[in-house]
Amino acid sequence: MAEAIPFGVATEILTKLGSSLFQEIGSLYGVKKDLQELENTLSTIKAALLDAEERQEKSHLVQDWIRKLKDVVFDADDLLDAAATRASQLQVETHGWKIEKVSPNSIAFRGKISRKIKNIRGRLDRIAEDMGRFNFRERVVNLQVGNRERGQTHSFVLTSEVVGRDKNKEEIIELLMSSGKQENCSIIPVVGIGGLGKTTLAQFVYSDERVVNFFEKRMWVCVTEDFDVEKVVRKILTSMTNDEVGNLDMDLLQIRLREKLIDKRYLLVLDDMCNENLERWICLKNLLVGGAKGSKILVTTRSRKVASVMGVESSYLLKGLTEEESWTLFKKVAFPERQETVDANLEAIGKRIIERCKGVPLAVKTLGSVMQFKTEESDWLAIDNSEIWKLSEESNDILPVLKLSYDHLAVNLRQCLPIVQYSPRATASVKIS
Repeated sequence: MAEAIPFGVATEILTKLGSSLFQEIGSLYGVKKDLQELENTLSTIKAALLDAEERQEKSHLVQDWIRKLKDVVFDADDLLDAAATRASQLQVETHGWKIEKVSPNSIAFRGKISRKIKNIRGRLDRIAEDMGRFNFRERVVNLQVGNRERGQTHSFVLTSEVVGRDKNKEEIIELLMSSGKQENCSIIPVVGIGGLGKTTLAQFVYSDERVVNFFEKRMWVCVTEDFDVEKVVRKILTSMTNDEVGNLDMDLLQIRLREKLIDKRYLLVLDDMCNENLERWICLKNLLVGGAKGSKILVTTRSRKVASVMGVESSYLLKGLTEEESWTLFKKVAFPERQETVDANLEAIGKRIIERCKGVPLAVKTLGSVMQFKTEESDWLAIDNSEIWKLSEESNDILPVLKLSYDHLAVNLRQCLPIVQYSPRATASVKIS
């Protein structure tokens, strides 16, 4: 089976090595030359990766080379993260770099990191030497490695495109409109794995006419990974008023927010929540308690711990689609113009494929898009017989399905994507203590 090239990880490592933090670490711990050589070697290898990916389909030797490279690259990434973390800790402990230079901890640390970097560099050098026998062609690609967060979501959904969530919608609406304990700010977390359709369900509920009429105020906020209370408050106000907040400080922001919410029954959607910091959550929640009784906060999250931090004892656990619903969704994507006239053989193969998606809508839609332009039965059988499904069963997630979709893109199109590498290899933590 083809190996996923570690292009994205290699790019991130090069970005780290070129940062001012690692320039300083290199100088302080006597590994500047090692880090520079590591950067040079990895840069050379990276230029050949796209060619290696294309050629591995016909060469088990190239596949083995990529596999060995992945092991070194992941170890290097872990090592650099550990080095940066430990260096920061030592700096805090010793109150600055100057004292750090002569501390016993820094001397021990310098020796350990130097040995580990030399080991990584040696392994990478050997891999670079092996490149010569493959005669890879250099392909330089500029990929912006920046924020890898999921894109911002919004509250609109085309209801005719939603499949299999009517029952879930009714159950959530019942929870939203129930009086419960008459709290001023009740929280309803919708919990499920990535790609299960939590955002779509929240959009489905948010736009329902009953919800629109029941709540005096509705706000939709996509919560970033960096849960910054001030940013969240700004987004809530913007969603509520449809106007930019302006350059107000936090005190004026909290005053305006509480004024807007006071005695109003509101619905606030916090989409894609991942904050597990109790203090930050309490800080935000205290600003939201002034609404009228019956106000609700609907949270979508992948983590039950997020719900626990919010003080919610039970969550709404979203499940996957049924096989029938999955097939309906798949047909919408794979056969947009001929859903009622699907070839019987293709339907049989398609249903076997869909069964392995375990009801995850993102996986179903991804495979639907892959199959949309494949009309030959042999193409469908190739997907059905792919060994990627073995990884899907072992890992119990949808990344192998997304990798399958990526594999079926033209190489020039793959270069345009912010590549997320999938590897069944467990991420090993490199400990430096």
